[in-house]
Amino acid sequence: MPDYAPHGNYEIWLDPEQDRVIRIAASGFVNLEMLRLHNHRANEIVEGFKGGPYAMICNFNGGMVMTPEAEDAWITSAVGRVARGLVGVSFFFDSEAEFKTLVLAQVTRVLDAIGVPWQEVENEDEAMIKALEFLEQTSSS
Repeated sequence: MPDYAPHGNYEIWLDPEQDRVIRIAASGFVNLEMLRLHNHRANEIVEGFKGGPYAMICNFNGGMVMTPEAEDAWITSAVGRVARGLVGVSFFFDSEAEFKTLVLAQVTRVLDAIGVPWQEVENEDEAMIKALEFLEQTSSS
């Protein structure tokens, strides 16, 4: 399969206030090459947790569609992250997000495939609350 130029917008970073929360912002038509660009950064962050629990918040406010290859790659990389401490994912959309139904189907298919608890919420604040709940449930188990 030929390589293509990265498409879409995809960013990943450690939350500056919650050191056990990874944030992702994705929009546009995200392809495999874009995910590959950010996979190294994601793994760097996860390695810093040293196997301890962490949660993710995904912002899909602009609407985001993955190519089938990108969806498969996200599943593969996320399975590895679950094995290294991912305990839950919360995500949200803007009411004007394009392709929300399609994105919701893709995202939930990925999260169900990796077997991690997830929750769609209304906004960024609720996403953080839910991410912290995922972490709290893990520490009280």
